Amino acid sequence: MTKSELQDLAQLLKALGEYNRLSLVYQLCGCKTPENAMCLCACCSVDASVTSRHLKALAQENVVKMEKRGRERLYSLNRSAVSQKLRALADAIDHSRQ
Repeated sequence: MTKSELQDLAQLLKALGEYNRLSLVYQLCGCKTPENAMCLCACCSVDASVTSRHLKALAQENVVKMEKRGRERLYSLNRSAVSQKLRALADAIDHSRQ
């Protein structure tokens, strides 16, 4: 892994390191369509405004994608980006055992 890739991975892990953000990501794993913050706040014990702040932080790290439909903001998991980075770490861990 390059230094840049390690930095990206560190930022991803930092974003996922907060319980509510990880809960949101886990919730989005099961969503087939983009969801708004009101629908997602049920997975956390926080209100919609706090959920929105967590989703914004996740979007800044490319963990979730945000799309606007009128005044509504809909979020979906950026599955390929997240799985690629986590898989690269898992592969490095597995490779180091051999």
